[in-house]
Amino acid sequence: MHPSARLHLLPVAVAAAEAGAQGQDWLTDAERQRLQAITSPSRRDTFLAGHWQARVLAAQWLQLDVGRIALDAHADGRPLLRVDGDAAPLQVSLSHSGNWLALALADAPVGVDVELPRRVRDWNALARFVFSPEECERVEAADPAMRADVFHALWTLKEAHGKRSGAGLQPRAARALTARPASPAAAEAFGWRFGNGALALALTPGTRLERTEGVAGSPACWHFTESVGSSQGQD
Repeated sequence: MHPSARLHLLPVAVAAAEAGAQGQDWLTDAERQRLQAITSPSRRDTFLAGHWQARVLAAQWLQLDVGRIALDAHADGRPLLRVDGDAAPLQVSLSHSGNWLALALADAPVGVDVELPRRVRDWNALARFVFSPEECERVEAADPAMRADVFHALWTLKEAHGKRSGAGLQPRAARALTARPASPAAAEAFGWRFGNGALALALTPGTRLERTEGVAGSPACWHFTESVGSSQGQD
């Protein structure tokens, strides 16, 4: 049986209100310490929203009481779900931008990224920092009115890939990787245009996207290949 994945997108305010209704007894000691270090009210809401929803969605998938689920971290920083203290048979990835929270769960490594830009940037210059030569050409060749869309579609794919591997977005490694369109059957990543930004999901090859909630429209399908003649530059 192929592994499967689920993607959820929801407003932070809704998820934060649900988390707030539970009090804070559900937090682990480590999570409570992290929360105490966060001074921004909006960041506190986002932290609570994401950590509570990860528990709720994992409990629904595993058909367990949510009180048995906890959120820890892998050695590489990726979030780690636990059931009764032991590692759960599920992987989780979280991302937030603006007022939105994205969560992906799968029974294989998974990465998700959502980006809602707040200002106009030099998209060509940013692309040269982390994109392969082929991807840079796509951004530069785009109509100026669409350049930000092309950039964010590729940027979120890079971020999601880094989260899937646990390595994060490392510029040198990112420049050596190219996201190319794929057929649905061969896709290992999916991308959606979202507001003035983008949403991307990177799956372990062979994983089936079983369900999406809160995500509108059909996704673009992608796969990752090694770049030819990638620019090394400086990290």
